[in-house]
Amino acid sequence: MIGFDRIETDGGTLVIGFVLVLGVLYRHPASGVEAATADPASLLYFAVLPVLGLVTGVYAALDGPYSTVPAFVLGSYLGVFGLALVFGTLLSPNPVGITTWIGLVLLALAVVALVASLLRVAASLRFGGLRSLTD
Repeated sequence: MIGFDRIETDGGTLVIGFVLVLGVLYRHPASGVEAATADPASLLYFAVLPVLGLVTGVYAALDGPYSTVPAFVLGSYLGVFGLALVFGTLLSPNPVGITTWIGLVLLALAVVALVASLLRVAASLRFGGLRSLTD
């Protein structure tokens, strides 16, 4: 049977996912930088959040304290980015391509990261967080 380590799984999937995000965004570096610096919202969405997701993935993989909440939030961003990538390419003139497959991989990685972060929360609550005072 394959072992499932919540700590390595959510951090590792975030690192892999955000490396893919940065690869898709900056596949053509000049146009990627131009899109990321168009306005403050673009800077946040296309530059700050992917780098923050990469750092959060490393932090979660190293089992940093309180890494579950940022891992969950940025795993959600990873899923939204993957969904936008899939729908954006499906509406394009050439709907089936590598970008569609990368979007589907990002969605799968987001689901794994979200489930692993929820399992981390459940494990911390199960072992001591919800003990009654009478025990």
